[in-house]
Amino acid sequence: MRNGVAGIYQPFLRVAIIAALVSLWLACGQAEAPTPTPTATPTKAPAATATPTKATVATPTPTAVAVGPVATPTPTLVATPTSAAPVTEKPRYGGTLEDGLGLFTPSFDGQFHSGSPDYFWANAKLYSNLLINYEGQKIECDICSEWHLANGNKTMVFTLIPGIKFHTGQELTSEDVKYSIRMMIGDVDGIISPRSGVLKEFIESIETPSKYEVRVNLVRPSLYVPKVLGTASSMIYRAGTTRADLTKAPAGSGPFLIKEVVPGASWKFERNPNYFKPGLPYIDKINQTTVADINTRVAAFLTHRIDFWITPTRPADQYMPKYQQLRDEGKVNSQVFSRGTALHGVFMNVTKPPFDNLKVRQAVNLVLDRPAFGKVYAGERYTPHLLVYTEADVPYGRPANQVWDVLPGWGTGAKKQQEVEQAKRLAVEAGYPNGLDNIRQTNQLNWLEPELLQQELRKLGIRTNIETYPSVTYQAKNTALDYSVTIFLYRQTTSDPDEIIGSNWVTGGARNLPGYSNPEVDKLYIQMSSEIDPAKKVALFRQIEDIIIFKDQGYAPTPDTDVEGFWWKRLQGVTIGMAMHVAGSSGNARGDRWWLKD
Repeated sequence: MRNGVAGIYQPFLRVAIIAALVSLWLACGQAEAPTPTPTATPTKAPAATATPTKATVATPTPTAVAVGPVATPTPTLVATPTSAAPVTEKPRYGGTLEDGLGLFTPSFDGQFHSGSPDYFWANAKLYSNLLINYEGQKIECDICSEWHLANGNKTMVFTLIPGIKFHTGQELTSEDVKYSIRMMIGDVDGIISPRSGVLKEFIESIETPSKYEVRVNLVRPSLYVPKVLGTASSMIYRAGTTRADLTKAPAGSGPFLIKEVVPGASWKFERNPNYFKPGLPYIDKINQTTVADINTRVAAFLTHRIDFWITPTRPADQYMPKYQQLRDEGKVNSQVFSRGTALHGVFMNVTKPPFDNLKVRQAVNLVLDRPAFGKVYAGERYTPHLLVYTEADVPYGRPANQVWDVLPGWGTGAKKQQEVEQAKRLAVEAGYPNGLDNIRQTNQLNWLEPELLQQELRKLGIRTNIETYPSVTYQAKNTALDYSVTIFLYRQTTSDPDEIIGSNWVTGGARNLPGYSNPEVDKLYIQMSSEIDPAKKVALFRQIEDIIIFKDQGYAPTPDTDVEGFWWKRLQGVTIGMAMHVAGSSGNARGDRWWLKD
């Protein structure tokens, strides 16, 4: 299998190998971006809790901090998932699913290529996970028959299902699981997974007492760890697999085999007859075609040349009537879901002039015309947000009436004019009475808002040079802090606010793109992650958010929009998991429970 696929993939390998080895992180499609690689030994950056009543803690900085009370997770046994699709009608076998993605997935490394949903949407079909998430917040066993907690809830004990085979024929054992998790957290090659790499902040050690037993020893009890293991990027590879190997062939045990790769154009899958879950998958073939132009992709869905449409945003306003007509006629299913945190806005490199100057960052935040950005990105359906979606992630989100004309930079009308004048005064106070020339503004190819940002910054006398790059190069520059200012959207994997702080704002956090560091935030994060009282936890989060957004001006957020997914009713078995968009959930992206009515 490996040799055959390598032959198919040879024309692409030169590009893929260069991208994999040169870039620290490859990621982001239309609205996602990867985790940066720390330039030094990272401090322990904490991350999120798995449920509102359980707490997660990691160690973000060497600062001596008293740890608050930690919730005790219930040692629940999780049974092997059933093979039946979660639908009332009996699933049918066979058929070909047509899908269209905005980005071509550059390799079979689903841990590494996981910043964009398109990337792990493809790879998830080739791999298995230790745990899996199909629907809602439910986490269950994938390659294990059961798991439980031991050692004061600091050790997760997994019993693997015997006889699971990789596509190459070798049996999957505990050593493969250990190797894969170590690869996620950077212990194998120093490269940390953009999404699953947050596990490094929680894992003390991994033991394999026997062929089918894995013991994951945690720094502290955490129910966020199972959620990470249930995301699509937490894939299990064959032990010894290198990232160079994954430019040639997959190393998984998932429900589909790779049949053909046309570099830059398409992936084609076929059913794995030796998949370890009895009766699955139902679909015989999946064709994933790369359609970079979003208007062409919309047209392909509306004319039913592709079956599925879920992106990090709703379709553009001009297309919504047609989508809604198809829904009302009973031809397509739809679901609005805004689960997950997001960083959407203007990122400033706080480690270098001029944006290492707080007054400059405050001026940028004040001058931005938020409704203008909202309309460019989302039409008339934009909504304010800060570190989490407004209202969508209650209790952590802020209602819109607590944002517009209330928070700095979110003024409208006359209040916005006052903010612009205040911003100009701050720029002068910062030492730039004549403005600034030749500021590097990076931009990803085809992104929507860079010209508007350039226009807004001119109000402060900040004159930028827009440097536009393809996704891989753009992300590499951002993660290496090789930029001055940019505007983009970075989605999170789960809806836990712990994740967005621990990954993006704690010192050494894996996705800390501005280079932000504040020991007070690090300390408060531990307290928030340890807090079991929901009201106290919300209060701590709000305190952290206020420091990042208003005291330190870590970045300048702009409006966003909810997600609305559509799929033709020909496709059955689709469920929405815990992630912001369906691809983040391992079970959703894998497609082993999907089936076709015709």
